[in-house]
Amino acid sequence: MFRNLKYVKSLQRPLIRVLHIKSPLQSSSSLKGIVSSVKSNVELPREVPYIIDGQNYRYKEGSIYHGFLCERIEPIADFGLMSCTLRHLGTGTEFWHLDSRDIQNVFSIHFRTKPLDSSGLPHVLEHLVLCGSKNWPVRDLFFKMIIRSVATFTNAMTGPDYTMYHFSSKNEIDFRNMQQVYLDAVFRPNLLFMDFLQEGWRLEHKNIHDQNSDIVIKGVVYNEMIGSFGDNSRFFKQKMLNYLLPNNSYGHIATGTQLEIPNVEHEDLIKYHRKYYHPSNARIFSYGSFDMKKTLEFIDKEYLSHYDRIDTSFSSTPSEDRWSKPRYASIQGRPDSSINLDHQNRVGIAMLMCDVTDIQENFELKVLSELLFRGPNSPFHKSMIKPNFSGGYTKWTGYLPTCRDTYFNVGLQDVADDDVELFEVLFDDTVYKASREGFDSKHVEAILSALELLRKQQSEYKRLLYKSTVLWNHDGDVVSNLRISDMFETLRDRLKNNPKYFEQKIEKYFINNKHKLTITMRPNEFHEIERQQAEAKLILRKLEGTSDQDFEKIYENGLKLEAFQKAPQNIEVLPCLSINDVQKPFPRPQINELTLRGVSTMINHEPIAGITYLKCMFNTTGLSLNDAILLPLFCRVFSEMGSSNHDHRQFDNLLLSKMARVECTAKIVENVTDCKTYRLGLLMKTYALDKNVCDMFRICEDLLLNFQFEDTELLKILIRNYISKLKLEVKKTGDLHAMLCSSALVTNAAQLKSLLSGVDHIHYMKKYVKENSIEAIRDSLKSIGSKIFSRSNLRVAINTSENNVFNVLGDYERFLTHLPTIKQTVDSKEIFLLEPSFRYYNIDMPISFCAKTFFAVPYAHEDHPALRVLAKFLTSKYLWPVVREKNGAYGAGARIGFDGLFNVHSYRDPNAAKTMDIFDKTYEWLQTHRDKLDEQSLFEAKLAALQLVDWPISAGEVGLDSFVLGATYDIYLQYRSRVLAVTLDDVQNIIEKYYRNEPKHFGKCILGPKSKVIEVKEMFKDVNVKV
Repeated sequence: MFRNLKYVKSLQRPLIRVLHIKSPLQSSSSLKGIVSSVKSNVELPREVPYIIDGQNYRYKEGSIYHGFLCERIEPIADFGLMSCTLRHLGTGTEFWHLDSRDIQNVFSIHFRTKPLDSSGLPHVLEHLVLCGSKNWPVRDLFFKMIIRSVATFTNAMTGPDYTMYHFSSKNEIDFRNMQQVYLDAVFRPNLLFMDFLQEGWRLEHKNIHDQNSDIVIKGVVYNEMIGSFGDNSRFFKQKMLNYLLPNNSYGHIATGTQLEIPNVEHEDLIKYHRKYYHPSNARIFSYGSFDMKKTLEFIDKEYLSHYDRIDTSFSSTPSEDRWSKPRYASIQGRPDSSINLDHQNRVGIAMLMCDVTDIQENFELKVLSELLFRGPNSPFHKSMIKPNFSGGYTKWTGYLPTCRDTYFNVGLQDVADDDVELFEVLFDDTVYKASREGFDSKHVEAILSALELLRKQQSEYKRLLYKSTVLWNHDGDVVSNLRISDMFETLRDRLKNNPKYFEQKIEKYFINNKHKLTITMRPNEFHEIERQQAEAKLILRKLEGTSDQDFEKIYENGLKLEAFQKAPQNIEVLPCLSINDVQKPFPRPQINELTLRGVSTMINHEPIAGITYLKCMFNTTGLSLNDAILLPLFCRVFSEMGSSNHDHRQFDNLLLSKMARVECTAKIVENVTDCKTYRLGLLMKTYALDKNVCDMFRICEDLLLNFQFEDTELLKILIRNYISKLKLEVKKTGDLHAMLCSSALVTNAAQLKSLLSGVDHIHYMKKYVKENSIEAIRDSLKSIGSKIFSRSNLRVAINTSENNVFNVLGDYERFLTHLPTIKQTVDSKEIFLLEPSFRYYNIDMPISFCAKTFFAVPYAHEDHPALRVLAKFLTSKYLWPVVREKNGAYGAGARIGFDGLFNVHSYRDPNAAKTMDIFDKTYEWLQTHRDKLDEQSLFEAKLAALQLVDWPISAGEVGLDSFVLGATYDIYLQYRSRVLAVTLDDVQNIIEKYYRNEPKHFGKCILGPKSKVIEVKEMFKDVNVKV
């Protein structure tokens, strides 16, 4: 027996009601009346939480379904699912289905793909597989299907020893369409030579029409990996893995390196595919409510029945041989021009743990890892973070079950030269001390409670898939791995029976473990020059002994590829939804609005599995500019410093034992109806088990009323780590930062956004910290807190199950009664437009991120849906083919947001100047290629727009757009109907209205390497360079 507690959005819900009520504390009977008045009288369909008798389940162990033997049927009570594992009789292909009433349905197929070297062959093949197949001979199949679908997620990824293709959709017709395309792509790809040249690598003239121009290396994957490893965090993690597990698959880089990708030959891909993409080497996953038998029938009939079983032992990865003594490695990284060279070291220690298939041990080591490094009560935090000699933990510090052998690592970034050797001493001392002294019982309980709460959050379908992929890849028991409650129970019993249980684990895995790697990364100020020189030598080596005939072939291939990219394609052969398939909007959320103690409150009734979500929005528009720019720092540190009742360590234990961490964000929200005003707010979010809701409100009250910043040493640590993490985010999400920067040149509201979260914020914070004492910073933060935490400027949203509303509202009002009232001075501020400008920000990356932005119309304006449709059309027909396919950027697109700003952008772009020119010539292209805008391409653009409009929302986030942005359900309905109603004439009118003449208010921005500044300046005289 099991209950499915997954929320389903296909319910009819009552209209929103606005209630102004008396205090529930004054009359419990009145509260009961309120609760009963908002209950739905609609009979619930079968999609709601349900119970299945395992004995009467529709699939049976031992039965055969379309060539698949059902081997195992089991309920997974922790996630409210039924698990069905099957094996194809002919090929041995494993199939795993998680039966859920979730309207999100997922499909995935992955293959064990061992890298044989660091040429990135599996990665290039992943790209090529999605470039057309036998049944669907369309170039760039992956992207062409995205615009003919309403899939809520589509992706393909290359892991260390697996390659996965996966998607999700709520629409069954769409699900079957995507399934057909994905399966044909992986089993019968075309693997054309021209696609290989485009996606992998090629030698080509810089100007393909000029044989006298330089020969360079181009290719999507080639450029992608230059950008990927231009991020020191990613490179550090990758080299740590290579050195820790050097003898098998993990000693290579599956995604490839810049200098080795050009070793891949087209024929290598064909041979590798034939061997590794055999069905016997595949694992297929599905999740959701759609009929599994339809999937089995299609897979067997179309593909698996045409193959015989093969021995796949060649693709398995053995465990690494354990070392007899520790090892050391030293690598070089890119320098950061913003800080002194002698303070840019990274240092880390990694230790091999257990086999990933040992599920209980794997789980317990994850818990031990959290105990060792997470939060101010952990030993590593006390020994390495508190002394404040670094920029904090490196990214991915912790326990990593991402390979056959799991490993633990802890690292520090921005370490001074003199402190590098100190790190290893501190590591050894810390684990030795932890093994002798153990852990405080409150800390252990807090970590266990936090992990149990997180487990309830991890029922979301993608997390289930990612959680299981690595284990499944190594033949682990994926079903048992989802029985989290059993693992917690086993661990708690072991801790009860053996008080020294964790100490003995430390002894085994840390003190007596010789498989230990210490790795350092030091900055090389000539890194980029040496990279370019290595690339030049690689090209010369490739051209060694090249005949005139070979040079002619390079030139001809460049022209052939250009013709190939420009050739018209018959995408009509691809499956596509019809207009009738996308008529149904999201059902109306079960939302009720009321006013308690003068606070506007939104209650969302969702069948959530025992969790209540709290969101508080404090209006901070009245803050001065200096205070506003410090608001993100305030958000980051104020919940980490404890309260006047509990120091930061006590507070951390208290919080983790009862609720999730408090997440605070500075939000700038433009008025969606007219974009004439904006508000600045502090959004505070958290959640707790229903049984702990009273404690959640009590802890939040303590934090809001009694926050303190007196510990200036702790404040220094938090500020330093905050700035270090900000710099990492730019390299990770450079396209978003480029759009922030270009938008900041268009409106004052967007300008403030950039000052609060963009590159401008980083520059401001580094200067501010340098020029102000820690005492002055402390006083400024205290002053901000004293101005914002008030009932007078507060709005609240609560998501909880209907049967829990009565208890929640009582606790909630008690919380409100203790909050002070402060006179609100400013509700909103006026938006004004800025003069056009162009900025170039020098970042320490070998590639660029580009953006151009202009102001269009607010979200609720009748033109906004048509502009969004146009954005999707430009992405698929212009920006993707030209910026990505021809110019080699990893990504490109157009978008329009709730703020009314229309953006075009590129990601990991090797040709920034060309891309900006392409952005400027959008209208010219639209006029020249009017024939591309037809009824079919318009419909595809509508589907792509609907993917965003109907984006899936978790139960805890239902109503968030309405609460934060003011985009109510009625606005959503109107917007959606307008998207569907857009005509060709509408789009043409939009083009003439917004693109015929250069907008009066626009901004351009490039985040790029210093080496590209001259090239950009030559093309654009008006660019303003900022270092």
